[in-house]
Amino acid sequence: MIFLNRLNEWPIQKKLIYSHMLGIFLAFLPVFLVMVVYEYYALRNAVLHEIRVQAEIIGESSAAAMAFSDKESAFETLASLNGSEDMIAAYLILPNGGLFESFYYSKKAKPPYLKSLNTPVMYNEHFSFSEVTIVKPIYLRTEYVGSLTLVSGLNSFYTRLSFFWILILSVALFGFVLARYVASKISHTITEPLMHLIAVAQKVTSVQDYNASISIDSKDEVGKLSKAFGEMMSQIHKRDLSMQQLAYYDRVSGIANRHYFEERIVQAVGNAERYGTVCYLLMIDLDDFKIVNDSMGHDVGDMLLRHVSESIIHTLRQNDFIFRIGGDEFAVIIESTSNLESIEQIAQKVIFAVSTPVALEGQYVKVGASIGVSCFPKHAHDVRSLIRTADEAMYEAKNNGKNNFQIYRG
Repeated sequence: MIFLNRLNEWPIQKKLIYSHMLGIFLAFLPVFLVMVVYEYYALRNAVLHEIRVQAEIIGESSAAAMAFSDKESAFETLASLNGSEDMIAAYLILPNGGLFESFYYSKKAKPPYLKSLNTPVMYNEHFSFSEVTIVKPIYLRTEYVGSLTLVSGLNSFYTRLSFFWILILSVALFGFVLARYVASKISHTITEPLMHLIAVAQKVTSVQDYNASISIDSKDEVGKLSKAFGEMMSQIHKRDLSMQQLAYYDRVSGIANRHYFEERIVQAVGNAERYGTVCYLLMIDLDDFKIVNDSMGHDVGDMLLRHVSESIIHTLRQNDFIFRIGGDEFAVIIESTSNLESIEQIAQKVIFAVSTPVALEGQYVKVGASIGVSCFPKHAHDVRSLIRTADEAMYEAKNNGKNNFQIYRG
């Protein structure tokens, strides 16, 4: 359970690397075990075969010496194995179990315990952890004359087996290093697009930037995931734009609405305070719009509102802002670096543009515009007083006969 919890904390690249390594290890473990077992038995059989050949040669060479009790010849025969690397001792045993002759090739050699036998000794082999013992009966023609016992160590056996293990482990280690390198490269190609997706997701979360590009050219599952993620972000971006459009823009005229106006007027007054400039607010109320809307219908009224919005926009500069803040009420914010701005000319252009007759649904429609103008900080000291003074000036323009403008006179 602890291992699984720690495994869940690993990054994907590490999980991929170790999963590849584990798979390779599990795939090669049976092969490695089979090779080790096979080599063990192959070396074991080779050692046994070598000692068998030696026993066969010594047995045949010692048969006559034992038959004729020639100990000198028997000793010379046994001594011929002195050059053997692992030989420990050799014994020639008489049929009655007595020791006829022996030769010790190692100081560690000890005579084996043998019973007195009146019958021929059966051929026997014993392979232990440290040595090999072979007992071979000796015949001179068909007559049993005794037996030969050879005791050999296993130093060369373990040396060759150790060399094989070291070779196998070295090759396996090299293979694992190579496999880890390849697994790292493969996992990197998998995780790199995922890391890119994570970076994009974090950017979207932190700065709400749904236009972040996803440059992943892949046709696998990661590529499909990135494509789906990009489409999801595009849909979210479109949804946000739609929600922003609904929140800040008027659906009839297409221009900014009252909500946007309330945010923008605060920003404009703040800029004027911060930089020592001025801010003008024009409150515009359409004259006789209700008559047109009631007599010709709301569809024509909406068309007229769109026409008025476009007409006012064409009279303003690029940095000026227009808003529809009510049914037939509009507002214009003009930020300026000088009090000498000819607001009167702008107001007159707006009146002319609005009051110009326009053909709608086959009929000419004409409305007017009553405009009130107020200036921050000349006429007001904050946002609320700026709106209030502009409204007062607008109502004064209406009281003066409509279709004109009036600058606030406090």
